[in-house]
Amino acid sequence: MSKLLSRKVLVPTLILIVGLVIINVVFTIPGVALPEISIAAETVFDFDLFGFWPSGITNTLLASWLTMIVLIVAVWAITRKTNEIPGRWQGALEMVIEGMYNLVEGAAGRKWARRFFPIVMTIFLFIIASNWLGLTPLFGSWGALHHSEHGNPVKWLNDSHTIGLWVPTEKGQEEDAHGTEESSHSEGEEVYALAPMFRAATTDLNVTVALALVSVALTQYFGLSALGISYLGKFFNVGGFVKAFTKKGIGCMGRFAAFGMAIIDAFIGIVELISEIGKVVSFSFRLFGNIFAGEVLLGVMAFLIPYIISLPFYGLELFVGFVQALVFMMLSVAFFIVATTTHGEEGH
Repeated sequence: MSKLLSRKVLVPTLILIVGLVIINVVFTIPGVALPEISIAAETVFDFDLFGFWPSGITNTLLASWLTMIVLIVAVWAITRKTNEIPGRWQGALEMVIEGMYNLVEGAAGRKWARRFFPIVMTIFLFIIASNWLGLTPLFGSWGALHHSEHGNPVKWLNDSHTIGLWVPTEKGQEEDAHGTEESSHSEGEEVYALAPMFRAATTDLNVTVALALVSVALTQYFGLSALGISYLGKFFNVGGFVKAFTKKGIGCMGRFAAFGMAIIDAFIGIVELISEIGKVVSFSFRLFGNIFAGEVLLGVMAFLIPYIISLPFYGLELFVGFVQALVFMMLSVAFFIVATTTHGEEGH
């Protein structure tokens, strides 16, 4: 590590980066088109399947299918020939699985880790694969073109106008388009917006909400499995009201005090119920916001200074993609642990 941070490495690297930036600024290099920023997933195949699928297929749905295929094929290719002495890929996979299992076991204990781990590890792998696949050239760089008021012209590669290149608008033309009405658009030149064929699944709020609902639903399942029907008592605590009127030997003032505590317990139950709903919101928007913002950041940086300035941000997004997957996984584990623990055990 010290060799990588030495002057012999840092100085030439810095000179190379500065030189590339100067070349990008001084010389005319083909630019990068500013992508159309859309919070909602774009439809790439528009059809109605007998009324059951009226919205068509979106790019994030395709990306979800692709992510699952990549994970299934990768795991099958690595584990189809397992050996006692693991090879390079088998060893790497075993190291990841064992490290993650030890992390879950250290938090939840051996009994519950065996039940929690398959679920949370599946969620982790899906999220991190979705995040990292979204950084590849397969995502966001090609797709379906459609007419739009705000877009870019297209250089068609065939006479039938089915294959073309999205041409970035020159800065001068872009200023004219915003400042005056005498632009290339008004001269009859058609402009198009690009709906990417693939877009990272975690940049779709529908996907992150679905993952959050799965996590919260499993939290209730594990709570009921561990504590039985008494688990619901933390949401609907009516036992205090019953005790306030049926408990013997506490006197009139004691009943008033017990009734007051029952009201407090009922209010706490309502707060607990709201917090479960809040978990869905926080889970989904945290993951969606971080990954979607990273996608927008990369697109804008590539548009401002093409090819160079976005490289450090790719490294940042690789790290953010890993952190968000790990946070989602460990928060799910934490919620599972709380759900399976009684109030007395929490105190210890």
